[in-house]
Amino acid sequence: MSNHQTLNQAFGQYGEDQASRFCRKQQMKIIKRNYRCRFGEIDIIAERDGVLHFIEVKNRTHDLILGRYAVNANKQRHIRHAAQNYLLQHHLMHDCMVSFDVIEITDGNLEFLENCFY
Repeated sequence: MSNHQTLNQAFGQYGEDQASRFCRKQQMKIIKRNYRCRFGEIDIIAERDGVLHFIEVKNRTHDLILGRYAVNANKQRHIRHAAQNYLLQHHLMHDCMVSFDVIEITDGNLEFLENCFY
């Protein structure tokens, strides 16, 4: 693994740690981080008030393109399929409400985009 890859992973991990702290402050219970399946990965799965939040974290430094725009239709499809897999694995398919969220961190400023795609 190159130094560039290692730095990117560390930067991404730092963003996910910030996002997890934010979720806990918002009274969310972190269920799982970095859920992986054959369909893709979900950065954070959290629960609050009976709603499961499937959260994609985008950490950027003064980027011209905001992280939310990186969660394009293709990425959304992968997240939805991974979420569906999680719900089926845990026998929750018909029992809960879900929210697909993005936590965007740009230069340390965090923005929570709740229920931003379906």
